[in-house]
Amino acid sequence: MLKKYRHRFIALNMGLIGLVMIITFTVIGTEICRNDYIELKNVMSMVLKPWNLSEGENPPSDKKQTSKKNDDKKDSPPQHKTNARKERYKDDNITTIFYNNKQDKISVLSETISFEGNVDLVVHKIVNEQENFGILNAEGVIYYKETTGNTYKIAITDIWYLQSRILKIILILSLSLILSMIVILLISIKLSRLAAKPMENAIAMERQFVSDISHDLKTPITVILANNSILLSNPQSIINDNRQWLDSTELSAREMMDMVSQMLTLSSLESVENTVTKQSVNLSSVAEKCILQLESLAYENDVLIEENIEKDIFILSDEEYAKRICSSLVENALKYEPERGKLQICVSSTKKKALFSVRNFGSYIPPEDLPHIFDRFYRGDKTRNYKKGHGLGLTIIKRMTELIDAKIQVNSSEKIGTIFTVIFDIT
Repeated sequence: MLKKYRHRFIALNMGLIGLVMIITFTVIGTEICRNDYIELKNVMSMVLKPWNLSEGENPPSDKKQTSKKNDDKKDSPPQHKTNARKERYKDDNITTIFYNNKQDKISVLSETISFEGNVDLVVHKIVNEQENFGILNAEGVIYYKETTGNTYKIAITDIWYLQSRILKIILILSLSLILSMIVILLISIKLSRLAAKPMENAIAMERQFVSDISHDLKTPITVILANNSILLSNPQSIINDNRQWLDSTELSAREMMDMVSQMLTLSSLESVENTVTKQSVNLSSVAEKCILQLESLAYENDVLIEENIEKDIFILSDEEYAKRICSSLVENALKYEPERGKLQICVSSTKKKALFSVRNFGSYIPPEDLPHIFDRFYRGDKTRNYKKGHGLGLTIIKRMTELIDAKIQVNSSEKIGTIFTVIFDIT
């Protein structure tokens, strides 16, 4: 299902981006074509510019005549005109024509004609046009004219001259659009995978959550139903005769109640609306009270608690959260420490931070389990001595430390055991 949604996202994303890019490229292409059209007018003007004739003067020939007789003539054209011809801007795609309206005489100055069609017909139509620059669609030409009295200077080119440039622009922009869309498609696929990763993880966690909670609830419910069935099968028996079934039912019910309570606590901690008011808390006092409360449990498990607590270290925290964090870490350490083992509880400080640490000497967490110990319902039962629990305790501790802007770290190996360290802001 997630893959299907990802494909829809890519299709919608590509459609919207493609539409925007098509509009953008169309606007850019239109503007380029318009500029080319205006530029063509400037080019035609440059082609005609050097030819300055007085009214009635015959137009010069563009063909070179190199006869010795003409070179020796004393009445050769003035030097400035010769230079003008040498410096004249030329374009083989543009035909230059002079037309004398009074004499109805057409002079083609270019060596070749750049358009197809009847020259006389085209020239007369251009002369009759009101605009100095434009297109004759029927003849397929673009023209530019300048008028001096009865004399017309006309520049003509085939309409394909402009169309070929426009087509080239369209091809370049189309190719750019296609390549851009391919690149964007590849990027969209990559980003969609990255964006879908948290959702995939959330779905996987939800499935794991359902599986774990079903497993944890199935056992006590089965026990309760079995006990209830035994009690119903002996309606004449007295309570004392069924004490073991009643105790078993109560124990199973308490297990379910404990798990539900932890789930509600975690849900409350993860609520977006959850806010924590931090204040100055004596971490040293919290740690000492925690050890005092759990001494009986340590005695039952035959575990020695070693204290190393600096006096009067104050942290910035919620007091209830600080108590819950410390007691949960110590209780968790007692759960996994083997009999006749030892715990070390330390409270120390630096200039800006306070550290609370709990160390197990007799158990460790394998490297493959370390990245997952704060995940919901995670229990490394294969490598650690299994004790009763639902795999939510460390998740709750982790969330509490985040809410009070503290950090929790864990180091574990066969050599050092397991050390949980919480780093608080000091007041």
